[in-house]
Amino acid sequence: MKKILLAVDDGNFPEGAFEFARQMNEQEPIVLCGVFLPELNFTADISYTSIFVPLVENYAAASIQRSIDTFKEHCTRYNINYLIHRNVEEFALTTLHRESRFADLLLLSSEKFYADMLTGPDSYLNSALHQAECPLIISPEKPDFPESIILTYDGSASSVFAIKSFATLFPWLCRRKTLLLYATNKDTDVPYSSDIMELIQHHFANPDVQAVNTVPEKYFDTWLSEIGKPMVVTGAYGRSQLSRFFRHSFITDLLKTHRIPVFVAHR
Repeated sequence: MKKILLAVDDGNFPEGAFEFARQMNEQEPIVLCGVFLPELNFTADISYTSIFVPLVENYAAASIQRSIDTFKEHCTRYNINYLIHRNVEEFALTTLHRESRFADLLLLSSEKFYADMLTGPDSYLNSALHQAECPLIISPEKPDFPESIILTYDGSASSVFAIKSFATLFPWLCRRKTLLLYATNKDTDVPYSSDIMELIQHHFANPDVQAVNTVPEKYFDTWLSEIGKPMVVTGAYGRSQLSRFFRHSFITDLLKTHRIPVFVAHR
């Protein structure tokens, strides 16, 4: 039985992330652990190098209790096993970091979390999420549940690890339409093509393969609309191994413009 973390910041119950948990529970029983955090304030200009500088936090007991009540009601309605973790003595991201060490997956979909992910690779939360010790899903508040999967791959260990992590956590999603979108800094075929194809063919049904540079930017919206309610799987986000090969705006555009769920796992 997988342990799934649902991060809930003060007064903002993440309906989109909960929907993922509900769908997972329909496939196989899970334990959903609600981690209830004080309100996060991202107004300070804090960089990756200052990750241990405390956040400005505002604890509002009443609004957190309402979120806890909503969480209990939802879990009871959909017959989901649940736990409640609430620690107001530590900084919120410290709590989230520690909890991720002992979980199989972290779910985020509060608009505040989501907006901060889009402020740039040096945003506080974006940097902190690189420290998560389990895979995570970033979801818009009103997501379309994925009908297709986009696997981003650049030949790196990180991108392969993300694909394997996704397949382990979501074997039932691996039966849906799958596209392996690869990038390379050379005019070559898929990096380690036989190896990666052997891996994904054992996990994903009928995967298609396409080079990222074959998707013209001006036709990107049309290309994506033909994929059909996608979910992106990536080994990193921001200034990372993956962004050296994928054009800088690729993942950001997917998040910001199309508001689609993204699965992130890194070694």
